Amino acid sequence: MSLLTWFDNRTLYGCQCMLAVMFAILFLWMNRAYPAVRGVRSMACAFLVGIPCTFLLLSRGHIPDSLSVVVADVLSAVCFVLLYDGIVRFLGGRRRLWLAISASAISASVVYYSTAVRPNLALRILAMGLLAALMRGLTAWELLRASVGRTGRSGGAIRFQGKSQVRSQVRNQVRRQSWIGEGGATQFFGLFLATLAGLGVLRVAMIVVRGVPDNSMSRHAVQTSTMLLSVAYIGVYGLCFLTMVGHDLITRSLEESEKDLLSGALNRRGIEARLATELKRCSRSPQSLSVALVDIDHFKSINDKYGHATGDAAIRAVSLALSKSLRDGDYLGRYGGDEFLIILPITACHQAGIAADRFSRAVQEVNLAGGDLRLTLSTGITEASPEDDVISVIARADEALYQAKSDGRDCRRAVLPPSTFADAPISQPIQAEARS
Repeated sequence: MSLLTWFDNRTLYGCQCMLAVMFAILFLWMNRAYPAVRGVRSMACAFLVGIPCTFLLLSRGHIPDSLSVVVADVLSAVCFVLLYDGIVRFLGGRRRLWLAISASAISASVVYYSTAVRPNLALRILAMGLLAALMRGLTAWELLRASVGRTGRSGGAIRFQGKSQVRSQVRNQVRRQSWIGEGGATQFFGLFLATLAGLGVLRVAMIVVRGVPDNSMSRHAVQTSTMLLSVAYIGVYGLCFLTMVGHDLITRSLEESEKDLLSGALNRRGIEARLATELKRCSRSPQSLSVALVDIDHFKSINDKYGHATGDAAIRAVSLALSKSLRDGDYLGRYGGDEFLIILPITACHQAGIAADRFSRAVQEVNLAGGDLRLTLSTGITEASPEDDVISVIARADEALYQAKSDGRDCRRAVLPPSTFADAPISQPIQAEARS
């Protein structure tokens, strides 16, 4: 006795219907609770359409074929398009809806012709089987391409440019910590759908060789195995998409926890975490690492003279000016009230001094209070050593910043450790006269 004879086809259709109901309710709630997550609405609509579709399939033999066959298969085609649309929207890829809709329209026309005009069960199964294989293949391609783009990144530091860059930094950090995150689920999902697409083509070939069953409810090896795969398809589709959405929501939560709302830069927690990561990177592969602690000169007097609204505008303007002056690979974070911490990987201290001059020039171009307010920076610079941790590096940068303030502000000073990661010679200590 074949193992497939243990399964009743109507029961399998019922399982599909229950899964469709469960995921439709779940994704409708998620779309209402988290409207910013892309693709959830299309996914919810797909499972909603799947409910009457599976109910009509379950009713075959008890209702006219125009409903149980033609309408059900048309709804199946709509489901395929919506599922594909939901995945591509979530991944932010390029949607090929014209191909999906065209293939679905052709398949629906063939189904109508082979049911209402010239009944031909084999042609109908062939049309829907090839459509299912095509849509699963297209979705698998998008998923696998996205998983390569996600897991194939080096995870290196990137320059802060705003909210999207903070999110990218957090995403990279989370992906490095867990394979089963978004990248792992995406890769598994893509491989699963690619396998189903291949099995779908094999099923069509077997139908051609072995013939078609008497009806869809008969315990035919090909028919029952196809229905089992359909149950697995619905279940895995919903669970994998749920995993990817859950990972995206976790990333958004981490992003918010490491972002300074006023300046848009990383907050103290976020910038210290990046510094710890860079120190570990230097210990594995010795290379220069410099840190600059930047302070807006006379910030208290700005608040007192122009008001706190102008003070907040000054912080935002300085953050933007600094971010535009950074390279790819640098990090910017708001460390205190009017202090910013800048991490400069693969940068010796004398090179950091050149960067500090660039930061000062960028901030001096900021136009606030109708041009009446001129902003300047005091900067403390240091270079990391193999003995350093986050606290010691920042403490040395803070000491250099104190020297810059003591020397009249609007200048930069440096405090160097006894040794550094890279043995790059430094010609002379960084000294800059206070600008008038």
